[in-house]
Amino acid sequence: MGADVAQSDLRNVAKAAKRLEQARQALGRAIVAAQNSGETIRDIAPYAGLSTSRVHELLRQAKKP
Repeated sequence: MGADVAQSDLRNVAKAAKRLEQARQALGRAIVAAQNSGETIRDIAPYAGLSTSRVHELLRQAKKP
């Protein structure tokens, strides 16, 4: 019974990790869209709840082919 619970917990971890990655990608797309509409990184950062350096990093990642 304990192994079944552990497997269930591990599946939940995997699902949460997938959702986290999807959210990170969505944030990257939103940052790119905001910048394309004329917003600066300094404007975007507080709305994302991130530092400007982290926004720069996400922006670079989102623009990678």
